[in-house]
Amino acid sequence: MNLTLRQLRAFIAVADCASFTEAAKQLHLTQAAMSVLVRELESELGVRLLDRNTRRVELSEAGRDLYPFAQRMLSELDDAVHSVGELRDKKKGLLRVAAPQMMACTLMPQVIAAYRERYPDVEVRLLDTVPEQMLERVLAGQSELAIGPDVVAPPEVQRRPLLRDRHHFICKPDHPLARKKQVRWRELAGLPFIAPTHDFMRRLEPELAAAGLATPLMLLPVHQVSYMTTALGLVAAGLGVTACPSYSAPLVQGHGLVMRPLAEPVFYREVCIFNAAARSLSPAAQSFVEFITAFVMTTTATKKTGKP
Repeated sequence: MNLTLRQLRAFIAVADCASFTEAAKQLHLTQAAMSVLVRELESELGVRLLDRNTRRVELSEAGRDLYPFAQRMLSELDDAVHSVGELRDKKKGLLRVAAPQMMACTLMPQVIAAYRERYPDVEVRLLDTVPEQMLERVLAGQSELAIGPDVVAPPEVQRRPLLRDRHHFICKPDHPLARKKQVRWRELAGLPFIAPTHDFMRRLEPELAAAGLATPLMLLPVHQVSYMTTALGLVAAGLGVTACPSYSAPLVQGHGLVMRPLAEPVFYREVCIFNAAARSLSPAAQSFVEFITAFVMTTTATKKTGKP
């Protein structure tokens, strides 16, 4: 059996109008085309659906039986098409985004708030997680996107760069280095340094070695913590200094601390967007990727020029 939507729409229109002529006008078809569609439907079903006479067209017994089912099916199809259209136009949807703690409490809230203003009916749920589990959330389908520091990703995960973030020196306002516009890494020698993550020193060593600085002699961490917030708390208590990316500025300011750009060398860490390579992005996810990319570019330009 090969029923078509055009046949069903023609049948419903004729039944509602009780006339082939009026139904043809409604569907912008010729009367002959309407007759062909209804005859084709009757032929496929093997029954007469409409009784025709000189004055009007009426449903047969089989037509009365088919009518509510056909009407409901077309109505549900129209609802489904409308729903897909709203997803396409980002008028609705649900998007889950995973991000490590530091990014989840600094950059991401700003982006999500701005995104919601443009797409108020798209719900964005932020899943804060540890960096080691960020990609696991994507692969398990718990989040469609993950946004965080660059990590080695398996082939099943697609990676796209978002921004290159410069590291800054963090200290209390009364620290001698707080008066400088920027701080050189060699000036941290001998200071009680708090490594903001367990892998920070491992990632830092090749950067400093390339600049001719011996990491073990220059930086001897008094603490190696798992979370940046812990490092900032220790610095605020006067137990040392630390380094962190520039997007952590709101949290640094919240602790009453000072941040200065680190130089010689300038140490960048790339932030990326991750998603499952085998799954196409939903319209909401695609629009979020485009939005956060533009948001970051605008924010970076504003910081450089000082103009909004």
